[in-house]
Amino acid sequence: MWNHCFVHLLLVFGLVFVQRCVGITKPTSVKLIDNGYTGVVIAIHHEEPENETLIDEIKAMVISASSYLYRATRHRAYFEEVMILLPDTWNDKAEYESPRNSTFEGADVIVAAMNPRYPPEPGTPSEPYTKHYEGCGQRAGHIHITSKFLVHTETTHHYGDKGRNFVHEWAHYRWGLFDEYPNRFDDPSADPESFYYSDTNKIFEPIRCTRGYEAYNLVYREESESYDTCNGNEKDGYENGCVSIPSPKQDYVTASILSGELSIDEIVDFCDDDDHNDEAPNKHNRLCKGKSAWSIMNNHEDFKDEQSPPRENIDVTPRFILARVKDIRVVLVLDSSGSMGEFNRIEKLSSTSQEFLLNIAVDGSSIGIVDFDSAGRPVSGLTLIDSQETREELAKKIQTKAQGGTCIGSGLNEALEILSENDQSPAGGLILLVTDGLDDCTEKTELLRQSLVTQSVVVDAVAFSNDADEKLISLTESTGGKFYLQTDDPGSTGLHDAYVGTMVSGVKEGDRRIEIHRDLSYYAVNESKSYGVFIDETIGNETTFGFSYLVDSRSDVLDIRVTSPSEKHYMSDYHGYTEDKQFKTIHVKFETAEPGAWSFRVTNRHFSGHEVFSNVYTYPSQKGVDPIIATSELSGSVTDFANGGKLTALAEVRQGFYPVIRADVYAIIERPPDENEKIYFPVELQLLDDGTGADITKDDGIYSRWFTDYTGIGYYGIKINVESNAETIILDGSSPIPYSYTLASADPEELLKGNLPTIDGTPIYIRGMPIPEPRGSQAPNFTRAISGGSSQVPETPEGWEPGDDIFAPSRITDLVVTSAHYQNGTVVLEFTAPGDDFDSGRASYYIIRMSGSTTELRNSYSSIDPIPDAHILQGNTSSCGEFGAREMFVISVAVPTNQTVVSYAFAVHAVDESENEGEMSNLAQATLRAYIPPPMTTAPTTVPITPGALPTTVVPTTAKPSEVFPVWAIVIIVLVSFIVVGVIVSVVGLIRWYIHRHRDQSKTRSEMKQPTLPRMICTSEQVRTSNSDPKRFLGQYF
Repeated sequence: MWNHCFVHLLLVFGLVFVQRCVGITKPTSVKLIDNGYTGVVIAIHHEEPENETLIDEIKAMVISASSYLYRATRHRAYFEEVMILLPDTWNDKAEYESPRNSTFEGADVIVAAMNPRYPPEPGTPSEPYTKHYEGCGQRAGHIHITSKFLVHTETTHHYGDKGRNFVHEWAHYRWGLFDEYPNRFDDPSADPESFYYSDTNKIFEPIRCTRGYEAYNLVYREESESYDTCNGNEKDGYENGCVSIPSPKQDYVTASILSGELSIDEIVDFCDDDDHNDEAPNKHNRLCKGKSAWSIMNNHEDFKDEQSPPRENIDVTPRFILARVKDIRVVLVLDSSGSMGEFNRIEKLSSTSQEFLLNIAVDGSSIGIVDFDSAGRPVSGLTLIDSQETREELAKKIQTKAQGGTCIGSGLNEALEILSENDQSPAGGLILLVTDGLDDCTEKTELLRQSLVTQSVVVDAVAFSNDADEKLISLTESTGGKFYLQTDDPGSTGLHDAYVGTMVSGVKEGDRRIEIHRDLSYYAVNESKSYGVFIDETIGNETTFGFSYLVDSRSDVLDIRVTSPSEKHYMSDYHGYTEDKQFKTIHVKFETAEPGAWSFRVTNRHFSGHEVFSNVYTYPSQKGVDPIIATSELSGSVTDFANGGKLTALAEVRQGFYPVIRADVYAIIERPPDENEKIYFPVELQLLDDGTGADITKDDGIYSRWFTDYTGIGYYGIKINVESNAETIILDGSSPIPYSYTLASADPEELLKGNLPTIDGTPIYIRGMPIPEPRGSQAPNFTRAISGGSSQVPETPEGWEPGDDIFAPSRITDLVVTSAHYQNGTVVLEFTAPGDDFDSGRASYYIIRMSGSTTELRNSYSSIDPIPDAHILQGNTSSCGEFGAREMFVISVAVPTNQTVVSYAFAVHAVDESENEGEMSNLAQATLRAYIPPPMTTAPTTVPITPGALPTTVVPTTAKPSEVFPVWAIVIIVLVSFIVVGVIVSVVGLIRWYIHRHRDQSKTRSEMKQPTLPRMICTSEQVRTSNSDPKRFLGQYF
C-alpha cells in the first residue's frame, strides 16, 4: 500500500522552512512556494554504474517536465529546485554538495534498473511507475524511473516526451490521482473491456477522459499476433477484446494527461469538471468517487483556498543540486533524569544502548553520545566504528544512574555541537533522542528545533512511556525523522526498533542487518519459552541469536539452547556462544547459518522473575542476491481521531524491486491507558494485500489495514511481523508490476500493417494485447520483524468512551458486474464484504440501489429506493460476510422489448448494528446486449472514428441466427413467413385471374396496371443491421 504531505522542509537559499501537516510517516521535503516546487529529491540507486549521461538525461527530463507542468496546472506550478542524489559508489567531486537530510529511502523519485536477477521478457514494463500506499488525494510512496527509460534512444518514440511522463507520474505521486484508462496491470479488479455504454449519449464509448478522441477501434488477434479492425459499431457495441487506439494527431481534445496518451502533442491538460468523463469505469473514478483530476488537485494543499494563484511570464527552468551520499553520523541523546529511575527504564535504556554500540551500529558509521537531565553533557564525540575494542569502549560510557530534571533542549544543543565539531557541517546528521518526561525548558527546545531544521539535521525520537512530552511529534515531523513508542509493558520493543532504524536509512540493502525475530517477555523462575524462525536462502551470513537481561548475578541467569534445521543443538559449550556479565548479554553466533527452520529455547535460571529481550538478526547470504525486505509506515505520526481521522498500518514486503505477495503480515499495536488509567493489552491486526478496505491495489506487495481499537489519548506503537506461507510468491520481471504507470503508444495504422513496436527486439506491451497472469517464483520460508513507528492521538471525539461503536463499515471499492444477461434480464454483482468498523468485523446489512443513469445514481444515491428483495434472485442483503468475504447478488432487471441495448448503474453500501452507514461504493455498470458482434472473417476498409460520426464501413459477419434468438423462435418466424408469403401469392393469383377475366369488359379496367410488391432496397447500414439482428430486419417487412 500514500497522501497529502508529511514533513515539508523547503530548501530555499540554503535554508529549510517547516510546515507541519498530516501524512504518511515517510518524509518528504517537497514544498510549493510562489508556484515553484523545491525540495524534490531524485536519488540514483547504488548499483547504477557511474554515468554522466544519466545525470544529463535526468536534468533534461525535469526541464521538459517543468514547462509541461506549468502549462498543465494553468501557470500555477513548476519545478524550481531539484536535488539529484548520487550514490557513494560514485566518485566524489568538489562540486557535489551535502545531501542534507536526503536519503535514497526517503527520495521522491528513485532511478534504478529493474532487478537484474530476472531476464527481460516480452511485456516487461520499463516505463516509470508510481507506488501508491493510500487512496485518492493522498501522497504516494515514490516514483520509480528505470535508467534504461532515461538513456535509451527510442524511449521518446514509444512513450512520448520524458518530461510528460514525469508529470503524469507526479500527478500520481503528489496529488494522489489515478489512471483514467483501463489498466488491468494496476487495477486487477477492473472490467476487462475497454468500452462502456454511455447512458448519457446512448452509445458505446472508450474508457478514457475526455471523450472525443479520434481513434481506431482495433482488436489483437492472438493466433496471428496482429491487430485487426473491430467488428461492431458505437450503437450496438463491439466484439470482445476491442480497444480504442488514438490517432497520433488530435483536432478535438487536449486532455487528459492521466489517460496515458503522452505521445500525442495535443494532450496538455488534466480533466476538469467541464470535460471530465465521470461515467467511465476507470480506477480514478472508482477511487476518487467520480471527481475530476482538477477537483482533487484543487482540494490539495498546493492549490486549496486559492493557494498558488497563476503567475504569468516567469522563468520555469529548474535549478539542480548535485549531492552525494555521505557516511552515517548518529548522536545518541539519552535521558537520565530522575523519572528514568522508575520501572527499570534506565536499565532498559542502558542495556539497549550498549547492544546498539556492540552489535547494531554498522562498521564505518560514526557515533556520538550525549547524556542529559537538567543539563546536557557530551559523553563522546563522533567516533568511527572500526573495531570491537571501539565498540566496547563506547558501550562502557553509557549512563546507568537516573537523577535530575528534563531539559531536552540542552541535550539537543550538545548533539548539534558534536555534529559540528572540526568545522564540519551538521547537515545530514541524525540525532536519536530518548526521553520519558515532560520538558522543563520548552523555549530552549523550540529554538533548537528551529536550528536543527535550518541545518538539515534529522531527529528520531523515542517516547519512553505515554508520559513523554507530546512535542516530540513536532520535533520528528519538522526534521524528517521517525517517532517510536517504548512502554513499560512486557513485550514493548520500541527502543530496540528505534536503534535498528538508525542503521537502515543510507545503508545499502545488501549490507543491511535484517531482523527476523524480536521479543521482550517476562520469565518466572525456571520458566522456559520456545520460539521458531526461518533462515531463508537470501540471508544467513553472520547470524546472531541475541539475549539481554537486567538482573545482576554471578551465576548463570539464562539457559539458552539453539537448534538448527538439521537438529544440531548449540548451547554454552559451543564456540560461538558468549556471555558478557558486564553488559548482561548472551550471543550465539554463526558465520553462515543453515537455511531452514531454526528454533531456540530460553530458560530463566535466576532466583527471581525478570524480563528477557531476545532477537535474531542476520545479513544477506551473498553479494548480488537481493534479500527479502520488509518495511513499514503509518498513515501519520498524528491521528486526528476526534475528527474522523484514520490510523492506517502499512507494510511492504519485497525482494529487490519485486513484490512479495500473499504473505502473512501482522501488526501488533500497543495502546495507552484510558482516562481512568485502565491498562489495555496490545492488539494484533492482520494486514492485507487484497485491494479492499485500506488496501489500494491487490497483489502489489503493500499490506494495509485500518486500526479502530482506540483506548484514549496517547501514543500508539506498532510493530510488524511477517511470515511466508505455502502460497507466498515473489512476482518477477516476466509479469507486469501492479503500480500506476503510463502505457506505450503506437500509430494504429502501423499496427494494422503488422508493424508492432519493439525495443531492442523485445515487444512492447500495447493495449489490447493479452495480459499475462501474475507470475513468479515460490517464496522461500522466511520471517521478518520490523517496527511500524508510533502515532499520537491528541484528542478523542466528544463523549466517546473505549468500546463505543462510532466507526461505519468501510467504503466498498471493488463492486463489479461479473455478468449481464439480456435474454433473462439478470445482472450478477460481486464485491468484497466490508467490516463492521471500517475493514474489521462483519456489517449488519447491505443497501443496493440502481438507476438507468450513472449521473443520477452518483448525485442522488440516497434518494433512490433500494432494490426490493423480490428483485434479488440470489443473495441476502441481511446476511453480510466477514470482512474480506466475497459477496454475490443476482438482480432481476427490466429489459424493454424495443431496445437491443439496456444499461443500468449499481451502487451499494453497508450498515452496522449501530446504524452507522458506510459511504456509497464505486459505481458498477451492467450493459445487457441482445447481440455481441463476433470476430470478423473478412477485413473491411478501415476508417478512423471521428467524434460524432458513425462508421461507414460495411461489416460482414459470421453470426448465426441461433446466437441471437432461440431455435424455437427462428422456427416460428420461418413458418409464419411461409404462411404470409402463401397468402400474398394467393391474393396476387386471385387478382391476376380477376384482371384477366374482366380485361375486355371495360376499357378503364383494361388499362389498370398490375400491382407489384414493395421493392426491398436496403442501405449499407440496413444491410449491417439485418445481418446483426434478423428480428429487426424481418420486422421491417412482415
